[in-house]
Amino acid sequence: IELEDSVKAADHPYKGFTGKGFIEISTTVNTHIEIPLTIDEDGLYAIDIRYANGNGPTNTENKCAIRTVNIDSAKTRVLVFPQRGKEEWSNWGYSNAMQVSLTKGSHLLTISLEDANANMNELINQAMLDHIRITKIK
Repeated sequence: IELEDSVKAADHPYKGFTGKGFIEISTTVNTHIEIPLTIDEDGLYAIDIRYANGNGPTNTENKCAIRTVNIDSAKTRVLVFPQRGKEEWSNWGYSNAMQVSLTKGSHLLTISLEDANANMNELINQAMLDHIRITKIK
């Protein structure tokens, strides 16, 4: 699911994204977003998000982005978007995957910045999100 189809695309010069663009999340931008999902059949699914985080090196600092994900208003999981290298905003990878049981039909996925999502940096909690990947496990 291309996130820029549901949320206004960011205006940054980064490259390597899929679709028409990507969205930004930070402590002030897109702190609460809602993405409609349509599931074709009941099952257990893995959900992760392709992202970029160029706020710092991979081996030091504390600038990962953290977000709470709810599906149909039920607290589901937390996604973490670690740094991928200093100024590496065109270096895309996938977040941790959440395993979620979903029924056939329409659902609403919410990604939000909650108090519990504060990282150790306390100021920088930012990433660019490209698309959501939903993979049926069983």
